[in-house]
Amino acid sequence: MSGKIFFNINAGNQPNSGIAITVVGERGRKELPPGTKGGENLKPDRHYEHKQHAFDSYCKRSIKNEAMNAYTQLRKRSRREVSLSELPEDAMAQLAVYDRYSWEYTTFTVGGAVILIEDDRLAEALLALSQEDRDIFMMHWFLNMVDREIAEYMNMARRTVNTRRQKAYRLLKELMGGEADD
Repeated sequence: MSGKIFFNINAGNQPNSGIAITVVGERGRKELPPGTKGGENLKPDRHYEHKQHAFDSYCKRSIKNEAMNAYTQLRKRSRREVSLSELPEDAMAQLAVYDRYSWEYTTFTVGGAVILIEDDRLAEALLALSQEDRDIFMMHWFLNMVDREIAEYMNMARRTVNTRRQKAYRLLKELMGGEADD
């Protein structure tokens, strides 16, 4: 009987003697008598007490399990995530967002595309070039067009585009303070 002790008390073998059968478990708790399903023979206050203990036990288990889940999630998250204060400066620079306003740029329209130049020295040097030389230079450097494509767009010979692009490059280099290539 797995270590449980059963006591059967009857007063003179009379079925209605007022003494009920009591079963005492291993820990000394009073358990339900055999043949009962769940407390229907308990006194009203004992039935309420039984329900209250069952509910308390359920609540404590639920809170404990939720706390364990929360700690597990925090532990997993701490392995995957890094605090912003712990990031190196180069990573912070990649995450930074800067506002850009139209008055901070010089705008050039070339071949149906709008090119924004932020550096004032470069913008002034580009404005010093003739319109055709500036367009050829910007198509090559900013729109990544080759001399053949620029020549077709501007109705010029490819060699003329190459010569004017190199001339514009040397002039820009001089205007910006660099040494001209020969």
